[in-house]
Amino acid sequence: MRDFLKGSSFKVLAITVVVLLGLIIYTASAGGSLIASLLGFVSAPMQSVATEVTDNVTEFLDLDGLSKDELKGMVSALQEENSQLHDKLIDYTQTKQENERLKVQLHISEQAPETEMRSASVIGRDPNDPFSGFSIGIGTLSGVSEGDPVITDKGLVGIVSRAYATTSKVDCLLSEDVKVAAVSIDKQESGLIGCNITMASSGLLRLSYLKGETAIAEGDIITTSGEGGVYPANLKIGTVQSVEKSETDVSKYAVIRPFEDLSSVKEVQVIISFPGQGEDDAVTAEPGPDDSEEDGE
Repeated sequence: MRDFLKGSSFKVLAITVVVLLGLIIYTASAGGSLIASLLGFVSAPMQSVATEVTDNVTEFLDLDGLSKDELKGMVSALQEENSQLHDKLIDYTQTKQENERLKVQLHISEQAPETEMRSASVIGRDPNDPFSGFSIGIGTLSGVSEGDPVITDKGLVGIVSRAYATTSKVDCLLSEDVKVAAVSIDKQESGLIGCNITMASSGLLRLSYLKGETAIAEGDIITTSGEGGVYPANLKIGTVQSVEKSETDVSKYAVIRPFEDLSSVKEVQVIISFPGQGEDDAVTAEPGPDDSEEDGE
């Protein structure tokens, strides 16, 4: 017992008792209780915050004294304002899209003033089409015909395969049915752009019929050559990703990554007329001997 009274534990206990006695005496003289004071100390800040929030909400939504009809009127007014904002957003989006279309038209018109185009939006895609074909919202009534090239600001995306009165179907460059005479603007070597289902799944194209000693290399830019009269010259297609040996002969082919993401096109331009159109379609009408090897890619 004597050791406990001399130890540090006893000293701490004694100090604690003295402090508590002091608080009790102080609160008693002030007319309150210790427990009430402690609770007030803890809860006062919380009460202050709650009061401030309540006052702010009441000030923002002071609905006291409003009739049922007045409340309905407020709701109707807010709904009308919301509807007007939605209309403005739609108008803004449509205006922005139209500006993008006009910029593409202006760019091409400056390069080839005799080229005539029509703007169109993609209105549908077939989820079962592995070649990313799509439908657009214009057709023969707008001057669109089968065989018209389809482009975006990034370059060639495909060709009109079916034209109806107010809609058209577009086969994009990933389709096995689309062949495009193309050229490397860096090396001035020509070939034929095509694709197959394996490459289409990766969004890539194939430039076939290159010489065994081709100078085409990774990074070269590929455009339409204009040969055959199906597509105007100098439409951008993509860049060379790699050059590979042909599976069947001594020739080579280049793997091309298109400038445009062909699976997510939304706005296009249809070229309905251009200089040299239809002069000679023999290049793309007759398949070459290397077409069969594409299926083995």
